[in-house]
Amino acid sequence: MWEVFGFFALGLVLLTLGADSLLKGASGLAQRYGAGAAAAGLSLVAVGASVPEIAIAIAAIAQGHYALAVGTVIGSCIVNFGLIVGVAALVKPLDVGFRLVAVALPLLLVAALALLGMSENGRLGYFDGTGLLFGVIFFGWLARRSLSGESAAVCKELAYAANTQIERGRNLVRVLLGLCLLGYGAWMATDHSMELANAWRLSELMAGLTLLAIGSAIPELAAAVVAAARGHGNVVVGSAVASSVVNLLLVLGLLALWHPLPMTRPLVWVELPVLIALIVALYWMLRGAAQISRRAGSVLLGAFVGWLAFQLLSSPIW
Repeated sequence: MWEVFGFFALGLVLLTLGADSLLKGASGLAQRYGAGAAAAGLSLVAVGASVPEIAIAIAAIAQGHYALAVGTVIGSCIVNFGLIVGVAALVKPLDVGFRLVAVALPLLLVAALALLGMSENGRLGYFDGTGLLFGVIFFGWLARRSLSGESAAVCKELAYAANTQIERGRNLVRVLLGLCLLGYGAWMATDHSMELANAWRLSELMAGLTLLAIGSAIPELAAAVVAAARGHGNVVVGSAVASSVVNLLLVLGLLALWHPLPMTRPLVWVELPVLIALIVALYWMLRGAAQISRRAGSVLLGAFVGWLAFQLLSSPIW
């Protein structure tokens, strides 16, 4: 069992290294060929945190584990708001002046509600996936439009996030190496997560919601803590919101085009309502002072711990 857990952890490490290498390489190439640092930083914030989940979801679908893929994507969104933003706010209150957050949160709420409605028949199909992809196109337009109106402080944070070398050769190697590590790490983590799930009598959905969603978020949590300590609240919250939009609209949309996805009763009755509640809570917290205080962070973290405890106590592992 420890050997299986070790290979699972190794898969997550390779996944993290691959995502980091790929993103740095892509950012460096984009800046070399004319993209501004703030624009590159916006792309990293919007998509970067979703790269591990995208890789895991593709690996899971390729292995025929459809519920595992859905669980990882939905679980990652819950982890983004409850664990990552919650812990980061406890480190230091998060000041948020990011215009993208203001426009993306309502879109995310609409996406989650739409997903809830689409799931009534127990599956996401081709037409559902097409609708979700139209949503991500709209999000891309909003993100591009919001960049022109961002404050100098926000642009500085975005540029800092995209700071990297811009040599072409180095970044091509980074991209190729990142893709290899990302693919192999995702396959390894997915394969061994199912071995752990079978040993612990967890369903595919539960394995995705807990093992993969939380495991793949550990590096993001560490990065968020560092960013919060440096006063980069825009990056922390912006990444959580934008990556959740990408997860719900882009990742689920593409996967639904590939193969119909099972949307089980636990997802419809528990996970999606919890996610919607976290989105509404975050929106309410940012309405006034545009800051997530330590108290608000403790509420988000407490909600996450409560959700995780419910998942564990309702599983047959006990």
